[in-house]
Amino acid sequence: MESDISQAFQEELTCFICLSCLTEPVTISCGHSFCRACLQLSWEDNHLPVHCPMCREPCQQKEMRTNIVLRKLVSIARQASLMKDLSSEEHKCVSHKEPKRIFCVESRIFLCQLCSNSHEHRGHRHCPIEAAAEDEMERLLKQMASLWEKIQDNQETIEAEMERKTMWIEYVTLRVEMIRSEYRELHPFLCEEEEKHIDYLGFTL
Repeated sequence: MESDISQAFQEELTCFICLSCLTEPVTISCGHSFCRACLQLSWEDNHLPVHCPMCREPCQQKEMRTNIVLRKLVSIARQASLMKDLSSEEHKCVSHKEPKRIFCVESRIFLCQLCSNSHEHRGHRHCPIEAAAEDEMERLLKQMASLWEKIQDNQETIEAEMERKTMWIEYVTLRVEMIRSEYRELHPFLCEEEEKHIDYLGFTL
């Protein structure tokens, strides 16, 4: 029974797009939630109205609201999974057989309590591994948000350049047509002039 509840809970925290645990979950107008980055990529090339990747309901705006409750639940689930992994034998300190639950900021490694108090790491900054994981997640999310903004800016620049290119092509096409039209109008006149000159030469011979 407990495993069934755990499984159902895990499924609710899974993104329909990437099939992994939700990262910075956002909820759209139909009520479904996805990772912010997954939804942004899913909607990137689509014009309004966009559709929910899950139920296909149309959304008139690309509005993504952070789901605070889901974000807290995901954080709790992530920490529980982390603690479970750290309790396994492979994550125990080889020297002291203690769980590695401390993160050394300078060395960027996991340590047990005894190793963190050793001469090698005593002067370093330490924090609980849960806090380090959350900080790292926040850092990655900020980097993703920054990259997304740059992608959007670059996309706008590309679109503006494409519009400018289209305008120039249209201008050049129109100019070519005008030049051809002018020469077509001149052609009969030039032919007439040509005949006059030939006739004149024939008369004087």
